[in-house]
Amino acid sequence: MGTYWWKDRPEERFWLESTDRADIGADLRAPLADDAGRDNWRYTLFRSARPGDVVFHYDKRKAAVVAASRVSGPSVPAPIVWAARGSYARERGAKPTELPGYKVPLEDYTELGATLPLAVLRAAKSDLEALVAALPPGAKYFPFELSDRPVRPLQGYAFKLPAAFVQAFPALQLSSLAHKGLTATANSDAGAELDRFRTLLSAIEAAAAPFAIGRLQERRAHFRGLKRTSKRIFRDPPPAADWTFHRGGREELQFNVGLDTLADQRRSFRAGVAFSLEPSRSLPDVSVLEPKIARFNAWMREHPDAFAELSMWWWQGSNRSPDLPPGPISPALARAGVFIFLGRHTALDSADALEALRTLDALMPLWEWVEAGPSFQAPLANRGGLDTLRLEAGREIDGGRWIRASSPERSLDIYLRHAEIQRRLKLQLLAEGCDEVILEPPIGRRAIDLVARHGTALWFYEVKTGPDDRACLREALGQLLEYALWPGATKPDRLIVVGEPPLSNLGAEYLDRLNASFPVPIAYRQLTLMSMKA
Repeated sequence: MGTYWWKDRPEERFWLESTDRADIGADLRAPLADDAGRDNWRYTLFRSARPGDVVFHYDKRKAAVVAASRVSGPSVPAPIVWAARGSYARERGAKPTELPGYKVPLEDYTELGATLPLAVLRAAKSDLEALVAALPPGAKYFPFELSDRPVRPLQGYAFKLPAAFVQAFPALQLSSLAHKGLTATANSDAGAELDRFRTLLSAIEAAAAPFAIGRLQERRAHFRGLKRTSKRIFRDPPPAADWTFHRGGREELQFNVGLDTLADQRRSFRAGVAFSLEPSRSLPDVSVLEPKIARFNAWMREHPDAFAELSMWWWQGSNRSPDLPPGPISPALARAGVFIFLGRHTALDSADALEALRTLDALMPLWEWVEAGPSFQAPLANRGGLDTLRLEAGREIDGGRWIRASSPERSLDIYLRHAEIQRRLKLQLLAEGCDEVILEPPIGRRAIDLVARHGTALWFYEVKTGPDDRACLREALGQLLEYALWPGATKPDRLIVVGEPPLSNLGAEYLDRLNASFPVPIAYRQLTLMSMKA
Protein backbone atom coordinates (compact mmCIF):
# COMPACT_ATOMS: atom_id res chain seq x y z
CA MET A 1 0.00 0.00 0.00
CA GLY A 2 3.02 2.36 0.29
CA THR A 3 3.61 5.02 2.94
CA TYR A 4 0.62 7.15 3.96
CA TRP A 5 0.95 10.86 4.71
CA TRP A 6 -0.16 10.31 8.32
CA LYS A 7 2.67 7.87 9.13
CA ASP A 8 4.34 8.81 12.45
CA ARG A 9 1.58 11.31 13.24
CA PRO A 10 -0.30 9.84 16.20
CA GLU A 11 -2.84 12.70 16.25
CA GLU A 12 -4.05 11.66 12.77
CA ARG A 13 -6.50 9.00 13.88
CA PHE A 14 -9.69 10.06 12.12
CA TRP A 15 -11.52 8.38 9.23
CA LEU A 16 -14.77 8.82 7.33
CA GLU A 17 -17.20 6.17 6.14
CA SER A 18 -19.35 7.38 3.22
CA THR A 19 -22.37 5.13 2.96
CA ASP A 20 -26.13 4.73 2.67
CA ARG A 21 -26.18 1.66 4.95
CA ALA A 22 -29.24 1.28 7.15
CA ASP A 23 -27.04 -0.08 9.99
CA ILE A 24 -24.48 2.74 10.15
CA GLY A 25 -22.07 2.16 13.03
CA ALA A 26 -22.42 -1.63 13.18
CA ASP A 27 -18.96 -2.14 11.62
CA LEU A 28 -16.84 -1.19 8.63
CA ARG A 29 -17.19 -3.67 5.79
CA ALA A 30 -15.99 -3.65 2.17
CA PRO A 31 -14.59 -5.94 -0.56
CA LEU A 32 -10.85 -6.57 -0.92
CA ALA A 33 -10.90 -5.56 -4.62
CA ASP A 34 -13.04 -3.56 -7.00
CA ASP A 35 -15.17 -5.15 -9.72
CA ALA A 36 -12.10 -5.26 -12.02
CA GLY A 37 -10.23 -7.35 -9.43
CA ARG A 38 -7.84 -4.53 -8.50
CA ASP A 39 -6.85 -3.27 -5.06
CA ASN A 40 -8.79 0.00 -4.70
CA TRP A 41 -8.01 2.20 -1.69
CA ARG A 42 -11.55 3.59 -1.69
CA TYR A 43 -12.63 0.14 -0.54
CA THR A 44 -9.64 -1.14 1.42
CA LEU A 45 -8.28 1.94 3.22
CA PHE A 46 -10.01 1.03 6.50
CA ARG A 47 -7.72 -2.00 6.82
CA SER A 48 -5.12 0.52 8.00
CA ALA A 49 -7.31 1.80 10.84
CA ARG A 50 -6.02 1.01 14.31
CA PRO A 51 -7.96 0.13 17.47
CA GLY A 52 -8.90 3.38 19.19
CA ASP A 53 -9.14 5.36 15.96
CA VAL A 54 -12.30 7.39 15.35
CA VAL A 55 -14.59 6.89 12.35
CA PHE A 56 -17.08 9.57 11.38
CA HIS A 57 -20.09 8.40 9.41
CA TYR A 58 -21.32 10.36 6.37
CA ASP A 59 -24.90 9.33 5.56
CA LYS A 60 -25.50 9.78 1.82
CA ARG A 61 -29.25 9.68 2.41
CA LYS A 62 -29.04 12.77 4.62
CA ALA A 63 -26.05 14.40 2.88
CA ALA A 64 -24.39 14.99 6.25
CA VAL A 65 -21.90 13.63 8.75
CA VAL A 66 -24.28 12.22 11.35
CA ALA A 67 -22.33 10.14 13.89
CA ALA A 68 -18.99 8.77 15.10
CA SER A 69 -17.69 5.41 16.32
CA ARG A 70 -14.44 4.00 17.64
CA VAL A 71 -12.46 1.17 16.07
CA SER A 72 -12.46 -1.67 18.60
CA GLY A 73 -10.17 -4.18 16.86
CA PRO A 74 -8.11 -4.98 13.75
CA SER A 75 -9.64 -5.85 10.42
CA VAL A 76 -10.52 -9.51 9.84
CA PRO A 77 -11.46 -11.41 6.64
CA ALA A 78 -15.20 -11.49 6.06
CA PRO A 79 -17.09 -12.16 2.79
CA ILE A 80 -19.49 -9.42 1.73
CA VAL A 81 -22.42 -9.08 -0.64
CA TRP A 82 -21.49 -5.98 -2.62
CA ALA A 83 -22.38 -4.02 -5.75
CA ALA A 84 -20.46 -0.97 -6.98
CA ARG A 85 -22.52 2.23 -6.70
CA GLY A 86 -20.91 4.63 -9.19
CA SER A 87 -22.47 5.88 -12.42
CA TYR A 88 -20.36 3.46 -14.51
CA ALA A 89 -21.54 0.55 -12.37
CA ARG A 90 -25.17 1.65 -12.75
CA GLU A 91 -24.78 1.85 -16.52
CA ARG A 92 -23.48 -1.74 -16.56
CA GLY A 93 -26.37 -2.85 -14.37
CA ALA A 94 -24.09 -4.07 -11.55
CA LYS A 95 -25.86 -6.50 -9.19
CA PRO A 96 -24.98 -7.45 -5.60
CA THR A 97 -22.50 -10.33 -5.54
CA GLU A 98 -20.74 -12.15 -2.68
CA LEU A 99 -17.07 -11.17 -2.76
CA PRO A 100 -14.00 -11.69 -0.57
CA GLY A 101 -13.97 -8.86 1.90
CA TYR A 102 -12.95 -7.63 5.32
CA LYS A 103 -14.63 -6.26 8.44
CA VAL A 104 -13.45 -3.76 11.08
CA PRO A 105 -15.33 -3.91 14.41
CA LEU A 106 -16.67 -0.68 15.93
CA GLU A 107 -17.92 0.42 19.33
CA ASP A 108 -19.30 3.53 21.07
CA TYR A 109 -21.52 4.60 18.17
CA THR A 110 -22.63 8.18 18.99
CA GLU A 111 -24.93 10.43 16.99
CA LEU A 112 -23.81 14.03 16.65
CA GLY A 113 -25.92 16.56 18.53
CA ALA A 114 -25.90 18.68 15.38
CA THR A 115 -25.02 17.05 12.07
CA LEU A 116 -22.38 18.48 9.71
CA PRO A 117 -24.33 18.91 6.45
CA LEU A 118 -22.86 19.09 2.98
CA ALA A 119 -24.14 22.68 2.70
CA VAL A 120 -21.78 23.77 5.48
CA LEU A 121 -18.85 22.04 3.79
CA ARG A 122 -19.67 23.82 0.55
CA ALA A 123 -19.66 27.17 2.36
CA ALA A 124 -16.22 26.31 3.75
CA LYS A 125 -14.74 25.32 0.39
CA SER A 126 -11.81 27.77 0.50
CA ASP A 127 -10.85 26.56 3.97
CA LEU A 128 -11.03 22.93 2.87
CA GLU A 129 -8.77 23.72 -0.07
CA ALA A 130 -6.25 25.36 2.24
CA LEU A 131 -6.46 22.44 4.66
CA VAL A 132 -5.77 19.86 1.93
CA ALA A 133 -3.00 21.99 0.41
CA ALA A 134 -1.24 21.99 3.78
CA LEU A 135 -1.05 18.17 3.87
CA PRO A 136 2.21 16.42 2.89
CA PRO A 137 2.76 15.68 -0.82
CA GLY A 138 1.21 12.57 -2.31
CA ALA A 139 -2.22 10.96 -2.18
CA LYS A 140 -4.55 12.62 0.33
CA TYR A 141 -7.39 10.08 0.54
CA PHE A 142 -9.68 13.05 1.28
CA PRO A 143 -13.42 12.29 1.07
CA PHE A 144 -14.67 15.39 -0.77
CA GLU A 145 -14.14 16.62 -4.30
CA LEU A 146 -12.62 20.12 -4.42
CA SER A 147 -12.91 21.32 -8.01
CA ASP A 148 -14.61 24.14 -9.88
CA ARG A 149 -17.92 22.53 -8.97
CA PRO A 150 -19.58 22.74 -5.54
CA VAL A 151 -18.02 20.48 -2.89
CA ARG A 152 -19.43 16.96 -3.04
CA PRO A 153 -18.48 13.50 -1.70
CA LEU A 154 -16.11 11.47 -3.84
CA GLN A 155 -17.35 8.12 -5.05
CA GLY A 156 -16.09 5.49 -2.67
CA TYR A 157 -16.53 4.12 0.82
CA ALA A 158 -13.33 4.53 2.87
CA PHE A 159 -11.55 7.85 3.41
CA LYS A 160 -9.06 9.58 5.71
CA LEU A 161 -10.00 12.72 7.65
CA PRO A 162 -7.14 15.04 8.69
CA ALA A 163 -7.18 16.07 12.35
CA ALA A 164 -7.34 19.69 11.14
CA PHE A 165 -10.71 18.90 9.53
CA VAL A 166 -12.09 17.67 12.86
CA GLN A 167 -10.72 20.72 14.64
CA ALA A 168 -12.30 23.08 12.09
CA PHE A 169 -15.91 22.03 12.67
CA PRO A 170 -17.41 22.28 16.18
CA ALA A 171 -20.10 19.73 15.29
CA LEU A 172 -17.35 17.08 15.34
CA GLN A 173 -16.10 18.13 18.80
CA LEU A 174 -19.17 17.80 20.98
CA SER A 175 -18.91 16.79 24.62
CA SER A 176 -21.06 13.74 23.87
CA LEU A 177 -18.15 12.50 21.76
CA ALA A 178 -15.40 13.70 24.06
CA HIS A 179 -16.50 11.75 27.11
CA LYS A 180 -16.19 8.57 25.06
CA GLY A 181 -12.81 9.58 23.71
CA LEU A 182 -14.18 10.02 20.18
CA THR A 183 -12.42 13.31 19.57
CA ALA A 184 -8.87 13.86 20.62
CA THR A 185 -9.08 17.62 20.69
CA ALA A 186 -12.53 18.46 22.02
CA ASN A 187 -11.66 18.98 25.69
CA SER A 188 -8.31 20.65 25.07
CA ASP A 189 -9.75 22.83 22.31
CA ALA A 190 -12.69 23.90 24.47
CA GLY A 191 -10.32 24.79 27.28
CA ALA A 192 -8.02 26.68 24.92
CA GLU A 193 -10.99 28.57 23.44
CA LEU A 194 -12.18 29.56 26.92
CA ASP A 195 -8.68 30.72 27.86
CA ARG A 196 -8.50 32.75 24.64
CA PHE A 197 -11.88 34.36 25.37
CA ARG A 198 -10.82 35.38 28.87
CA THR A 199 -7.50 36.73 27.59
CA LEU A 200 -9.36 38.89 25.07
CA LEU A 201 -11.80 40.07 27.73
CA SER A 202 -8.92 41.11 30.01
CA ALA A 203 -7.18 42.88 27.12
CA ILE A 204 -10.37 44.82 26.28
CA GLU A 205 -10.71 46.00 29.88
CA ALA A 206 -7.02 46.95 30.08
CA ALA A 207 -7.04 48.99 26.84
CA ALA A 208 -10.48 50.63 27.18
CA ALA A 209 -9.52 53.93 28.87
CA PRO A 210 -8.92 56.02 25.70
CA PHE A 211 -12.16 54.76 24.10
CA ALA A 212 -15.73 55.96 24.59
CA ILE A 213 -16.73 52.48 25.76
CA GLY A 214 -14.28 52.95 28.65
CA ARG A 215 -16.70 55.55 30.04
CA LEU A 216 -19.76 53.32 29.70
CA GLN A 217 -20.38 52.99 33.42
CA GLU A 218 -20.08 56.76 33.87
CA ARG A 219 -22.70 57.23 31.17
CA ARG A 220 -24.97 54.67 32.82
CA ALA A 221 -24.63 56.47 36.14
CA HIS A 222 -25.51 59.77 34.46
CA PHE A 223 -28.59 58.38 32.72
CA ARG A 224 -29.84 56.42 35.72
CA GLY A 225 -28.85 58.77 38.54
CA LEU A 226 -26.55 56.20 40.12
CA LYS A 227 -24.19 57.32 42.89
CA ARG A 228 -21.71 54.48 42.47
CA THR A 229 -20.12 53.27 39.28
CA SER A 230 -18.12 50.18 38.42
CA LYS A 231 -14.58 50.55 37.14
CA ARG A 232 -15.02 47.57 34.85
CA ILE A 233 -17.12 47.40 31.69
CA PHE A 234 -18.14 43.75 31.80
CA ARG A 235 -19.42 41.30 34.35
CA ASP A 236 -17.09 38.49 35.35
CA PRO A 237 -18.35 35.50 33.33
CA PRO A 238 -19.35 32.33 35.21
CA PRO A 239 -16.58 29.67 35.32
CA ALA A 240 -17.65 27.74 32.20
CA ALA A 241 -19.24 30.63 30.26
CA ASP A 242 -17.76 31.84 26.97
CA TRP A 243 -19.73 35.11 26.91
CA THR A 244 -20.53 38.08 29.10
CA PHE A 245 -22.28 41.46 28.95
CA HIS A 246 -21.73 44.85 30.56
CA ARG A 247 -22.38 45.31 34.25
CA GLY A 248 -26.02 46.29 34.74
CA GLY A 249 -26.87 45.31 31.18
CA ARG A 250 -29.50 42.63 31.74
CA GLU A 251 -32.38 45.11 31.35
CA GLU A 252 -30.61 47.18 28.68
CA LEU A 253 -29.34 47.02 25.15
CA GLN A 254 -26.30 45.18 26.38
CA PHE A 255 -22.73 45.41 25.20
CA ASN A 256 -21.89 41.76 24.71
CA VAL A 257 -18.70 39.83 23.91
CA GLY A 258 -18.28 36.10 23.55
CA LEU A 259 -17.51 33.14 21.34
CA ASP A 260 -19.59 32.44 18.27
CA THR A 261 -19.33 30.44 15.06
CA LEU A 262 -18.52 31.60 11.53
CA ALA A 263 -20.42 30.35 8.49
CA ASP A 264 -17.68 27.79 7.83
CA GLN A 265 -18.08 26.47 11.42
CA ARG A 266 -14.80 27.94 12.70
CA ARG A 267 -14.97 29.42 16.18
CA SER A 268 -15.04 33.20 16.32
CA PHE A 269 -14.99 36.07 18.80
CA ARG A 270 -17.93 38.47 18.69
CA ALA A 271 -18.19 42.04 20.00
CA GLY A 272 -21.26 44.23 19.78
CA VAL A 273 -24.65 44.93 21.34
CA ALA A 274 -27.51 42.55 21.97
CA PHE A 275 -31.05 42.23 23.20
CA SER A 276 -31.35 39.09 25.30
CA LEU A 277 -35.04 38.20 25.26
CA GLU A 278 -34.45 34.97 27.17
CA PRO A 279 -36.37 35.11 30.49
CA SER A 280 -34.24 34.53 33.59
CA ARG A 281 -34.45 34.90 37.34
CA SER A 282 -33.03 38.43 37.09
CA LEU A 283 -35.41 39.34 34.23
CA PRO A 284 -38.46 37.08 34.21
CA ASP A 285 -40.50 39.52 32.08
CA VAL A 286 -38.58 40.50 28.95
CA SER A 287 -41.38 42.84 27.80
CA VAL A 288 -39.54 45.63 29.65
CA LEU A 289 -37.17 45.65 26.67
CA GLU A 290 -39.92 46.38 24.13
CA PRO A 291 -39.67 50.22 24.37
CA LYS A 292 -35.90 49.92 23.89
CA ILE A 293 -36.35 47.74 20.82
CA ALA A 294 -38.67 50.43 19.44
CA ARG A 295 -35.95 53.07 19.98
CA PHE A 296 -33.36 50.74 18.44
CA ASN A 297 -35.59 50.41 15.37
CA ALA A 298 -36.10 54.17 15.16
CA TRP A 299 -32.31 54.70 15.17
CA MET A 300 -31.73 52.05 12.52
CA ARG A 301 -34.39 53.57 10.24
CA GLU A 302 -32.88 57.02 10.68
CA HIS A 303 -29.30 55.80 10.12
CA PRO A 304 -29.62 52.91 7.64
CA ASP A 305 -25.93 52.97 6.65
CA ALA A 306 -24.40 53.65 10.07
CA PHE A 307 -23.29 50.06 10.59
CA ALA A 308 -22.75 48.87 7.03
CA GLU A 309 -19.51 47.12 8.07
CA LEU A 310 -21.25 45.14 10.83
CA SER A 311 -23.72 42.25 10.79
CA MET A 312 -26.82 41.16 12.66
CA TRP A 313 -27.79 37.65 13.62
CA TRP A 314 -30.02 35.94 16.13
CA TRP A 315 -30.24 32.77 18.17
CA GLN A 316 -33.31 30.87 19.29
CA GLY A 317 -32.37 27.85 21.33
CA SER A 318 -29.59 26.10 19.42
CA ASN A 319 -30.65 27.56 16.06
CA ARG A 320 -28.55 30.43 14.72
CA SER A 321 -29.51 32.61 11.79
CA PRO A 322 -27.01 33.46 9.06
CA ASP A 323 -25.29 36.84 9.23
CA LEU A 324 -27.72 39.53 8.03
CA PRO A 325 -27.40 43.23 7.10
CA PRO A 326 -28.07 45.54 10.07
CA GLY A 327 -31.61 46.90 10.25
CA PRO A 328 -34.70 47.23 12.45
CA ILE A 329 -35.80 44.20 14.46
CA SER A 330 -38.97 42.63 13.05
CA PRO A 331 -41.94 41.98 15.37
CA ALA A 332 -41.57 38.26 14.61
CA LEU A 333 -38.15 38.27 16.31
CA ALA A 334 -39.07 40.51 19.26
CA ARG A 335 -40.39 37.65 21.35
CA ALA A 336 -39.34 35.68 24.40
CA GLY A 337 -36.54 33.18 23.87
CA VAL A 338 -34.66 35.06 21.13
CA PHE A 339 -31.14 36.54 21.41
CA ILE A 340 -30.52 39.31 18.84
CA PHE A 341 -26.98 40.57 18.15
CA LEU A 342 -25.49 43.47 16.18
CA GLY A 343 -21.73 43.66 15.82
CA ARG A 344 -18.72 41.97 14.32
CA HIS A 345 -17.13 38.56 14.70
CA THR A 346 -13.70 37.43 13.59
CA ALA A 347 -11.90 34.09 13.64
CA LEU A 348 -10.87 33.39 17.23
CA ASP A 349 -7.21 32.85 16.41
CA SER A 350 -6.97 36.32 14.81
CA ALA A 351 -9.33 38.26 17.12
CA ASP A 352 -7.93 41.53 18.39
CA ALA A 353 -8.93 43.50 21.51
CA LEU A 354 -8.43 46.88 19.80
CA GLU A 355 -10.66 45.87 16.91
CA ALA A 356 -13.32 44.84 19.44
CA LEU A 357 -12.99 48.19 21.24
CA ARG A 358 -13.42 50.08 17.98
CA THR A 359 -16.56 48.06 17.22
CA LEU A 360 -17.98 48.74 20.68
CA ASP A 361 -17.11 52.44 20.32
CA ALA A 362 -18.95 52.65 17.00
CA LEU A 363 -22.09 51.34 18.76
CA MET A 364 -21.98 53.82 21.66
CA PRO A 365 -24.22 56.45 19.98
CA LEU A 366 -26.86 53.79 19.35
CA TRP A 367 -26.66 52.58 22.95
CA GLU A 368 -26.95 56.15 24.30
CA TRP A 369 -29.99 56.80 22.13
CA VAL A 370 -31.70 53.60 23.24
CA GLU A 371 -30.90 53.87 26.94
CA ALA A 372 -31.19 57.63 27.61
CA GLY A 373 -34.78 57.89 26.43
CA PRO A 374 -36.53 60.49 24.27
CA SER A 375 -34.78 63.50 25.85
CA PHE A 376 -31.27 62.33 24.92
CA GLN A 377 -28.84 64.74 23.31
CA ALA A 378 -25.13 64.21 22.88
CA PRO A 379 -23.34 65.82 25.87
CA LEU A 380 -21.81 69.22 25.14
CA ALA A 381 -18.43 67.99 26.31
CA ASN A 382 -18.34 65.64 23.34
CA ARG A 383 -19.15 68.27 20.71
CA GLY A 384 -16.43 69.92 18.72
CA GLY A 385 -13.57 67.81 20.06
CA LEU A 386 -15.20 64.51 19.16
CA ASP A 387 -12.88 63.87 16.20
CA THR A 388 -9.61 64.94 17.81
CA LEU A 389 -6.77 62.69 16.71
CA ARG A 390 -5.11 60.82 19.59
CA LEU A 391 -1.65 59.84 18.39
CA GLU A 392 -0.66 58.47 21.78
CA ALA A 393 -3.30 55.73 21.52
CA GLY A 394 -1.92 53.93 18.44
CA ARG A 395 -0.94 50.28 18.32
CA GLU A 396 1.76 47.96 17.01
CA ILE A 397 1.28 45.08 14.54
CA ASP A 398 3.37 41.96 15.03
CA GLY A 399 4.64 40.37 11.82
CA GLY A 400 4.55 36.91 13.38
CA ARG A 401 1.11 35.99 12.04
CA TRP A 402 2.23 36.71 8.46
CA ILE A 403 5.41 34.68 8.89
CA ARG A 404 3.49 31.71 10.32
CA ALA A 405 0.61 31.91 7.81
CA SER A 406 0.26 29.39 5.01
CA SER A 407 0.26 30.49 1.38
CA PRO A 408 -3.55 30.16 1.04
CA GLU A 409 -4.03 32.20 4.22
CA ARG A 410 -1.76 34.94 2.88
CA SER A 411 -3.79 35.01 -0.32
CA LEU A 412 -7.33 34.76 1.08
CA ASP A 413 -7.33 36.36 4.55
CA ILE A 414 -7.96 40.05 3.83
CA TYR A 415 -7.51 41.00 7.49
CA LEU A 416 -4.10 39.35 7.53
CA ARG A 417 -3.11 41.12 4.29
CA HIS A 418 -4.41 44.46 5.57
CA ALA A 419 -2.38 44.22 8.78
CA GLU A 420 0.78 43.17 6.93
CA ILE A 421 0.45 46.10 4.50
CA GLN A 422 0.13 48.45 7.49
CA ARG A 423 3.20 46.96 9.14
CA ARG A 424 5.35 47.16 6.01
CA LEU A 425 4.12 50.67 5.18
CA LYS A 426 5.28 51.85 8.59
CA LEU A 427 8.75 50.37 7.99
CA GLN A 428 8.93 52.02 4.56
CA LEU A 429 7.91 55.45 5.86
CA LEU A 430 10.39 55.35 8.73
CA ALA A 431 13.12 54.37 6.25
CA GLU A 432 12.08 57.34 4.10
CA GLY A 433 12.67 59.72 6.99
CA CYS A 434 9.27 60.30 8.62
CA ASP A 435 9.65 61.68 12.15
CA GLU A 436 6.94 59.43 13.57
CA VAL A 437 4.57 56.76 12.23
CA ILE A 438 1.54 55.64 14.25
CA LEU A 439 -0.69 52.69 13.39
CA GLU A 440 -4.43 53.02 13.99
CA PRO A 441 -4.55 56.10 16.22
CA PRO A 442 -8.17 56.84 17.27
CA ILE A 443 -9.93 59.84 15.77
CA GLY A 444 -13.19 60.22 17.60
CA ARG A 445 -14.89 56.83 17.53
CA ARG A 446 -12.94 55.50 14.58
CA ALA A 447 -9.27 54.85 13.84
CA ILE A 448 -7.04 55.85 10.92
CA ASP A 449 -5.01 52.99 9.45
CA LEU A 450 -1.76 54.97 9.67
CA VAL A 451 -0.64 58.53 10.42
CA ALA A 452 2.83 59.80 9.50
CA ARG A 453 4.28 62.97 10.99
CA HIS A 454 6.69 65.09 8.95
CA GLY A 455 7.69 67.84 11.38
CA THR A 456 4.34 69.46 12.18
CA ALA A 457 2.61 68.06 9.07
CA LEU A 458 0.28 65.05 9.42
CA TRP A 459 -0.34 62.63 6.56
CA PHE A 460 -3.30 60.25 6.86
CA TYR A 461 -3.06 56.82 5.15
CA GLU A 462 -5.97 54.44 4.53
CA VAL A 463 -5.13 50.86 3.44
CA LYS A 464 -7.46 48.92 1.15
CA THR A 465 -7.23 45.38 -0.29
CA GLY A 466 -9.44 45.95 -3.35
CA PRO A 467 -8.83 44.12 -6.66
CA ASP A 468 -7.91 47.31 -8.58
CA ASP A 469 -7.07 50.95 -7.93
CA ARG A 470 -10.64 52.09 -8.57
CA ALA A 471 -12.00 49.82 -5.84
CA CYS A 472 -9.31 50.95 -3.39
CA LEU A 473 -10.01 54.63 -4.08
CA ARG A 474 -13.76 54.17 -3.84
CA GLU A 475 -13.54 52.37 -0.48
CA ALA A 476 -10.96 54.72 1.08
CA LEU A 477 -11.90 58.23 0.01
CA GLY A 478 -15.13 58.52 1.97
CA GLN A 479 -13.32 57.62 5.19
CA LEU A 480 -10.36 59.90 4.52
CA LEU A 481 -12.54 62.89 3.66
CA GLU A 482 -14.61 62.39 6.80
CA TYR A 483 -11.46 62.18 8.91
CA ALA A 484 -10.16 65.39 7.33
CA LEU A 485 -13.22 67.61 6.87
CA TRP A 486 -15.74 66.72 9.56
CA PRO A 487 -16.38 69.77 11.83
CA GLY A 488 -14.06 69.58 14.83
CA ALA A 489 -11.75 67.01 13.21
CA THR A 490 -7.97 67.20 13.35
CA LYS A 491 -6.91 68.56 9.97
CA PRO A 492 -4.30 66.57 7.98
CA ASP A 493 -1.92 68.03 5.43
CA ARG A 494 -2.21 65.13 3.00
CA LEU A 495 -4.46 62.08 2.37
CA ILE A 496 -3.04 58.89 0.87
CA VAL A 497 -4.88 55.77 -0.31
CA VAL A 498 -2.70 52.63 -0.14
CA GLY A 499 -3.41 49.53 -2.23
CA GLU A 500 -1.63 46.63 -3.86
CA PRO A 501 -2.77 47.31 -7.47
CA PRO A 502 -0.85 49.95 -9.48
CA LEU A 503 -2.45 53.32 -10.16
CA SER A 504 -3.93 53.29 -13.66
CA ASN A 505 -4.01 56.24 -16.04
CA LEU A 506 -7.72 56.66 -15.35
CA GLY A 507 -7.06 56.54 -11.62
CA ALA A 508 -4.42 59.25 -11.95
CA GLU A 509 -6.84 61.42 -13.98
CA TYR A 510 -9.49 60.92 -11.28
CA LEU A 511 -7.09 62.10 -8.56
CA ASP A 512 -6.14 65.13 -10.66
CA ARG A 513 -9.80 66.14 -10.86
CA LEU A 514 -10.25 65.67 -7.10
CA ASN A 515 -7.14 67.69 -6.29
CA ALA A 516 -8.37 70.55 -8.47
CA SER A 517 -11.27 71.17 -6.08
CA PHE A 518 -10.50 69.65 -2.65
CA PRO A 519 -8.66 71.62 0.05
CA VAL A 520 -6.47 68.66 1.13
CA PRO A 521 -4.15 66.93 -1.40
CA ILE A 522 -5.05 63.31 -2.16
CA ALA A 523 -2.57 60.71 -3.45
CA TYR A 524 -2.32 56.97 -4.14
CA ARG A 525 0.55 54.73 -3.05
CA GLN A 526 1.11 51.17 -4.24
CA LEU A 527 2.47 48.61 -1.79
CA THR A 528 2.36 45.01 -2.94
CA LEU A 529 3.14 42.16 -0.58
CA MET A 530 4.67 40.19 -3.45
CA SER A 531 7.51 42.66 -3.92
CA MET A 532 8.93 42.68 -0.40
CA LYS A 533 10.38 40.13 1.94
CA ALA A 534 8.44 39.34 5.11
